[in-house]
Amino acid sequence: DQGSKMKVTDIVGSHKRKPRNLRNIRLKGKGLYTPTAQDLQEGARIQHLEDLILWDGSAGAKKAIATLHQVEQQPNTVSVKWDGSPAVIFGRNENGEFILTDKSGFTAKGYDGKVTSADDLEAMLKNRPGYAKNPQDYGAFAGKMKEIWPKVEATVPADFRGYVHGDLLWFTKPEVKDNKFIFKPNTTTYQVKLDSDVGKKIANSDVGVVVHMAIGLDGEKSSVDMSSFQGGPTFIMPPVMVQKSPGVDIPAIDELDAFVGKHAGAIDKLFNVPPELKMADFGNILYTYINASVKTGGLDKLGADFMRWVDGSKLSAPKKQRLGEYINANLEGFNATFNFIRGAMKVKNMIITALDSQDADVEAYTGGQRGGEGYVVDKDVKLVNRAGFTAANMARNN
Repeated sequence: DQGSKMKVTDIVGSHKRKPRNLRNIRLKGKGLYTPTAQDLQEGARIQHLEDLILWDGSAGAKKAIATLHQVEQQPNTVSVKWDGSPAVIFGRNENGEFILTDKSGFTAKGYDGKVTSADDLEAMLKNRPGYAKNPQDYGAFAGKMKEIWPKVEATVPADFRGYVHGDLLWFTKPEVKDNKFIFKPNTTTYQVKLDSDVGKKIANSDVGVVVHMAIGLDGEKSSVDMSSFQGGPTFIMPPVMVQKSPGVDIPAIDELDAFVGKHAGAIDKLFNVPPELKMADFGNILYTYINASVKTGGLDKLGADFMRWVDGSKLSAPKKQRLGEYINANLEGFNATFNFIRGAMKVKNMIITALDSQDADVEAYTGGQRGGEGYVVDKDVKLVNRAGFTAANMARNN
């Protein structure tokens, strides 16, 4: 087992997934494009802080370190990451007709998932295989989607063209307990103070949606202009920003910085994989391995059991061999990469814990413990406790 020969030290204990190029989708037919589920995922992708090294080598690690400092120094650039469900897409087509659908409907092939009436939406959802298997729950979901149709439509101006992609936070006004609105759209339960700005807006709404991005009729993706939506029974959740620094004195950030400086050459050599090895997906392999470690609870062994994971993976035998030989030839860069990832995760989790413990207008709880999906810094880097929220979310959706 080659993994057993690797020594990965824990730097904290001692003294960019690179965004994939979005396809330039051109107008087809009547001005509509044919989206895929991958289009939506890539457009909404926000990178885990510790994964930045996988896509940009030492430069990604430096950005992660700068982000950790930014959370301390500029907390107003940090927002709550909402754990909403289900994903919805709504807006108006080129004819001005309102459309509300889910991700499967928006990317549907073989049937028209961009329905233009509440009745058609309900019928479309009930026509799926899931309804036949579980008509009670699926029928209830279809009914809820039909019910919110006019409430969501009321927020979209008649001259609006294009769509927005987001997640539902509540179908009906949340219940109130101890002077707080309580709602659980997915894995995380949220508590919002009634007398807060967000709480007052929830009180005047029936439906809640958090939006991620705008999608033009030609498929172009951009940030959502909140001013383009109208007031009404649907509350489009604005970013909820952190109000004060987590106040954690973490010298380990400087240790990480010095560590990256010392091993930058080896890290960049590791990720500069020669084309002849046919491993252009090297970063993706490491990313898949990390997610697999989340599922198995093996984050504390990151790096040390990599080759064991490779042996049991679906990679071809020749690729497994090339991968093993490449890692052995670049052990310094490999060990340094996972030293950094483990160290960055430890520091990040300390900051998340500090932020979660603050008195706030919006509080999140997962599995009965304080903490939600995490936080987003500058809209492109996320701070998520993978051993906490990510593991709980994976377990819930398995």
